[in-house]
Amino acid sequence: MYDAVADDYCYPGTIVLKNKLDIRDSAELAAFEAEVSDARADEEIPAGDLDFEHFNRLASCQPDFHPRAFSRRYGDASPLR
Repeated sequence: MYDAVADDYCYPGTIVLKNKLDIRDSAELAAFEAEVSDARADEEIPAGDLDFEHFNRLASCQPDFHPRAFSRRYGDASPLR
């Protein structure tokens, strides 16, 4: 969720990111995100420092990384912006 007043990526009048499940309640979306994150917690952690610089290098090598990581939940999972 974003903490912005008028964000094109959020539902009007909310701070809830537009998502494929059309969840408009911030608590419900947070619970869903926690469930999805928990389900993926058993996956192997990639090697590296896992800081923004590392992520940015990964994104430049794999430009589709961000869309692949988030497109199941959010329709406009464009490359890193």
